[in-house]
Amino acid sequence: MIEKRKMDRIADRDTSKFTTFFAKMKEVLSDERCVILTDKELWVLVNHHLAAKDRPSYTTYKHWKGEQNKSVEDLKCVSVEEAAEFRQSIEYARVIQKMNLTGHMMDEKNKNQWGSSWILERKFDDLKKQPMVQLSSNPTIQITAGDKEAQKMIDQMINGDTIDVEHEDID
Repeated sequence: MIEKRKMDRIADRDTSKFTTFFAKMKEVLSDERCVILTDKELWVLVNHHLAAKDRPSYTTYKHWKGEQNKSVEDLKCVSVEEAAEFRQSIEYARVIQKMNLTGHMMDEKNKNQWGSSWILERKFDDLKKQPMVQLSSNPTIQITAGDKEAQKMIDQMINGDTIDVEHEDID
């Protein structure tokens, strides 16, 4: 009985943390400057604006986002609907941020279009510049011989044969 009451208190506290964190996160995500933040930096920024008692751990934050192996049902403080809304809010904010950066890039009056382009390329995987050169896993080396004797030596090396080369011993 005591254990159940303790678990209920923890669930109530975590529900309060979730509600408080979620409200502050929505506010923080409305600032387009947070576009370059990683998820961990977003968590740090939101927690900075909360009282110590309302700050979730980074592990809890990742659980809420669905990044951990635990399912939403394992988290007593968050309903399936709340977790879905939480994830959708983050995704929606990223879409809005992407649209804002694209708008800045396309604005002829904006003198810093390259800055927006740089952020877009680094933040969003689907916009990352792909390398132009693709290296084969089996490189080919081409050797050209100047005469028949050199060609014979090349063929012997390729076939793994022993090559006798004229040499002079040095004492």
